[in-house]
Amino acid sequence: MHPAYLGDFLLLAAALLSAASLIVYLLAWRGRDELVPLGRRLFTLASVAVTAALGTLLYLILKHDFTVAYVFSYSSTDLPLGYLISSLWGGQEGTFLLWAFYLGVMGYVMMHTARRFERGNMVFLNLVLLSLLIIMIKKSPFELMPVFRSEGAGLNPLLQNFWMQIHPPIMFVGFAATAFPFVFAMTGLVERRYRAWSDASRRWTIFAWASLGISLVLGGYWAYETLGWGGFWAWDPVENSSLIPWIFLTTQVHALFIKRQRRGMMRFSVFAVFLSFWSVLYGTFLTRSGVLADFSVHSFVDLGINAFLVSGLLFFIGLGSFFFLLRWNDIRPEPSYSRVNSRSYLVTLGIVVLFLGGVLVLLGTSAPLLTRFTENPSAVGQHYYFTTMTPIGVALLLLISIFPAFRWNRGVAKQRLLIIGGAVAVVTMGLLMLTGVTNELLYLLLFGFAAAAFVTNGTVFIESLRLNRHQPGYLSHVGLAVLLVGAAASAGFEDKQTVTLPQGKEVSIMGDRYRFTQVVETPKGFDCHVEVTDDEGTFLAVLPHEFPRNAEGVMKKPFVRNYLMYDLYLSPQALERPEQDDPGTLQLDKGASATLDKYTITFHDFELHNHGEQGEEVSAEAIVTVAYDGGSEEVRPALRLVDDQVTPEPAAFDDGRGTVYIAGVRPEDGSVVLKVSGDFLPPVDLQNASLVVEVSHKPLILLFWLGSALVFLGGLLSMVEVRRRRRAERETEISVPESRVPVGR
Repeated sequence: MHPAYLGDFLLLAAALLSAASLIVYLLAWRGRDELVPLGRRLFTLASVAVTAALGTLLYLILKHDFTVAYVFSYSSTDLPLGYLISSLWGGQEGTFLLWAFYLGVMGYVMMHTARRFERGNMVFLNLVLLSLLIIMIKKSPFELMPVFRSEGAGLNPLLQNFWMQIHPPIMFVGFAATAFPFVFAMTGLVERRYRAWSDASRRWTIFAWASLGISLVLGGYWAYETLGWGGFWAWDPVENSSLIPWIFLTTQVHALFIKRQRRGMMRFSVFAVFLSFWSVLYGTFLTRSGVLADFSVHSFVDLGINAFLVSGLLFFIGLGSFFFLLRWNDIRPEPSYSRVNSRSYLVTLGIVVLFLGGVLVLLGTSAPLLTRFTENPSAVGQHYYFTTMTPIGVALLLLISIFPAFRWNRGVAKQRLLIIGGAVAVVTMGLLMLTGVTNELLYLLLFGFAAAAFVTNGTVFIESLRLNRHQPGYLSHVGLAVLLVGAAASAGFEDKQTVTLPQGKEVSIMGDRYRFTQVVETPKGFDCHVEVTDDEGTFLAVLPHEFPRNAEGVMKKPFVRNYLMYDLYLSPQALERPEQDDPGTLQLDKGASATLDKYTITFHDFELHNHGEQGEEVSAEAIVTVAYDGGSEEVRPALRLVDDQVTPEPAAFDDGRGTVYIAGVRPEDGSVVLKVSGDFLPPVDLQNASLVVEVSHKPLILLFWLGSALVFLGGLLSMVEVRRRRRAERETEISVPESRVPVGR
């Protein structure tokens, strides 16, 4: 039996086991406590089946089984092991399988730790897992090819990067983790545990926030060092589809403090958790439905699963909304603050500002969908996000800078800290104006409040360490201040210049000297070498140019050199070289011949073929003879059309000493353009060229990466602190547990 059939069987078995676990847990939730062990076993078996399916797909990839469509589409025999494993999540079907795997693993952990919430949580978690499994049954990662292929299409060159091995797996940890606060909230609504659910899900919420946020930063760094446009965030709709749930999770993390202090914002907590999960599903629809194909380079093509994506989104929105509205009047929280000059009020304001920011990003991201049925569907530009999100950042920094000086419900606690923060903000803004850095109000406010936030929160965090109080939230606030300074400075004060570097000639650019020395051929294309001389000496900048397999054009990669105060960023734009004929390119009419070294190559005609039951694949073969050493052989290079993708297939001659493939077809006269390669051809002269390169200095961008690390270090330490506090509470407090309310009674 082909392993692909085993993979399909495992997915079907996982779906049936998950459905059975759902039913058993639902019965247990209604009072049949003796069924809980059976529900656990069924979910465990479903998770094992998903894990086995993931292992089966990985096995097929490592074995280069190109009879499987997914393996053919995203892998090839020339990929290193790391990239070969990465092709497991290189396409849609693989990422759905990885997502389901994480749900199973984390669900197993929650099943044994949720305690009073286990029954309800597992009902809703099985619904989430089942929705993913149904999608994979509809569009299986184990679908077979209609015809045998000896080589795969390979992984997209942009994905052949170290961060491809790390970023997507962490991102889907975050996507999967957003389901867990959702299921806690759903159980809390059904059982009327309006406060207990958020306390029980606190670690899951912080975990989802941290893992999704870390993946955002890793993705930004990946774009920064791999793509030549020079930034780490382009406000692309697909990028934003991960940012939106993270923002809503951030509001929930802060709402937890209000609930802990005053039982406030109880309705908002439920809504924020719901929005986090719903926005993941919505982002999945935007990314994978094809609706963004004209607006995002990251968008996947439509696989015919749009109805399933929309149905799943509407189902979970409807399910959550029904119980939320049903319990609306029952949820009667106290006010979130007692007086304006208190931490509770500042946190409430911060939550409102963050929530507004999430909504604004959501609206901007949805622009292609909202305008889809107009005459000119369009996406919003970066100006929209600068205009809307910069004031959001300024407001957050102001609130963060004064937050440490207040008590939760009793006014100012540290007036000295408030004065110091205000003085730091005023001095920072004054220095920026006096030194001529900027006079723009938004920048002055952002940098001034960031400096104040850094000082006030840093002071309190250091004091907490000295007093052994462990308050890592202040470290995250310090990180946010540093992060926003780095983002604003690198984007707003960047020096950038596009220049042409003639080969061998030295050019002065922004105080440094640049000399384009040579073009070096590589297995994937060529590298442009540029010698850069600055105050510290001379170093070599290598700018790779690669020709992606089965694609047109060239992929250019930037060079980045890190300094303490700025990054030097070289982005290649174009390589201009003298016109010359490529000796390996032949344009031949039917019956015409050309001679290369000892080989005489003759083109005779085309031969068309249809493959598959419905002609899913069309191929055109060129009938070519190659004569040499008194004999000749017939070779047939081909062009294959599968799902609107044209793939050239080369043909070898003279025992592999030469290859020929179809580089083009002229239908008007039936001629062909052949590309011949081999050691017998003279090398193409890539020298005496000019390199067009964009040189930029990105000031203080190191602060963005450092601030990001501090933000999420604070989040991870918060998880540890929550665990420590809960353990201490269990050891020192004797409490009467809430009575469980059986469903339907």
